[in-house]
Amino acid sequence: MKKIFFTIIGIAGIAFFAAAQGPSLADLSLKKLQNYPYRASPLVITELASQTNEYYAYNFSYTSMGLKVTGRFSLPKQDPSLLKGVVIMLRGHQNAQGYYTGKGTENPARYYMRGSYAVIAPDFLGYAGSAATPQPEEAHQFFSTINAVELYESLLRPAFSYAASVPAASRAALPSSFKKIVLWGHSNGGQVAIHFLEVTKKPVPTVLWAPVSLDFPQSMVNYQRNRAWAETFKKNYPAEDYSLFRFMDSIAPGTPILLEQGTRDYAVPKAWSDAFSKGIEGENNSRQSAEKIALEYKVFEGANHNLNPFWSTIFSGDLAFWDAH
Repeated sequence: MKKIFFTIIGIAGIAFFAAAQGPSLADLSLKKLQNYPYRASPLVITELASQTNEYYAYNFSYTSMGLKVTGRFSLPKQDPSLLKGVVIMLRGHQNAQGYYTGKGTENPARYYMRGSYAVIAPDFLGYAGSAATPQPEEAHQFFSTINAVELYESLLRPAFSYAASVPAASRAALPSSFKKIVLWGHSNGGQVAIHFLEVTKKPVPTVLWAPVSLDFPQSMVNYQRNRAWAETFKKNYPAEDYSLFRFMDSIAPGTPILLEQGTRDYAVPKAWSDAFSKGIEGENNSRQSAEKIALEYKVFEGANHNLNPFWSTIFSGDLAFWDAH
């Protein structure tokens, strides 16, 4: 009976993944994504993109939603056993034209590697060597959430292998596993990171740089100004099923979150992060002490959307936060 049971689940998973290549919006609600059949896949290093005296930067690929996703995996030049962990880096919005693997994460990644963390950043669907974004493209952040969760699941197993095309001289020693996996999300990537915490219900230590914390579809309207599409969406779907505020109760007890925001940020106003912080505070008020979300909120006076000119302070704080958790 056990063998039959697992066979049935496998068939259901395959059917869901086939549908996931062109899912309806109903399949992408946060409520539905909590029950999505996430799968791990091999992480294949395809080429050495660059190296310095401090680190190796590789391009890699994996499978998410049955589709190819590319990205950048970088690690410091040190004994792999000394790595503290790996940072999943979820970048903010980039125009597909002119985008290259690592754009939006490569500069912060260098600082985190100096703190003995490997870093891994998916390109997301529709970028670099990844497959095209499924329709509707307006829901890209939900596809990106699936990409992020399936990357996390892939990192929980013996993760990496080299493609045969990578010369032996370009192959660094790789860790067989990571002591910890942490999250970093900036701007739209911050929204994906919040979705990640709400759909996985796992207490992954998370740093948020000026996250887009408006609910969908208003977050999409704010940047794309596609009001007609958003109005049609609201007539056909219950918006609360896509609300990151609605699903704050799904964030795991004790989840460490470091929220960082600049006061001169014109892409993500401080008011949005204030509202997110208050939302977490309200959620915590309904929980017992041991179940509360461990939110730290830091505001940097005069910092822009990339938290400049405070990088020296911010990076040391981010590393200390992950080290402590």
